[in-house]
Amino acid sequence: MPSLTELNKLVLNAFLNKNQKKMRKVNDIVLDEATIEFSPELYSLAVVSYALSKILSKPRYYQSQYREGFKRIEQVLRHMLRVSRDRKKYRNALDNLEESILNLESADRRYVKSLMDKGKLKMAAILYAQGVSLGLASEVTNIPQQEIMDYAGKTMMFDRMKEAVPLYMRKKMAKRMLEGEK
Repeated sequence: MPSLTELNKLVLNAFLNKNQKKMRKVNDIVLDEATIEFSPELYSLAVVSYALSKILSKPRYYQSQYREGFKRIEQVLRHMLRVSRDRKKYRNALDNLEESILNLESADRRYVKSLMDKGKLKMAAILYAQGVSLGLASEVTNIPQQEIMDYAGKTMMFDRMKEAVPLYMRKKMAKRMLEGEK
């Protein structure tokens, strides 16, 4: 199981290489980890890696007007790597990364939902499709249950999922969540 630091290295490497396919694979890895070993940090990293994969797939973002935005994202990713063992600093860095992505995207609004909002919804629906309860997926992602179900249904997400989270892993996740509430 890769550590948060290792996952951050994968995200940074894919971004530096401007490799959209690699970023999508990294997103899958991060999301798998978030499903098994749920933490707000892993979920947020899954959302931003999804958004970054979308950015890397759009040729318009390689134009000169976006160069500063790319540099800022790179700086924040490097900072996240350095502070990955300090939860509070890491959380702040994630917030900075989300803001940097939104700033990059705001220069060219083509979507009704931002990439970050779409990423949050998609990651919540994937968690649900992989066996995390709808209530828990909604609670931890702050996405309404109905919105998650609508998205999962419209995208036929359940039909495309390769494997659900095994029962023993769901028990492990539930135990961790309950222990965290104490």
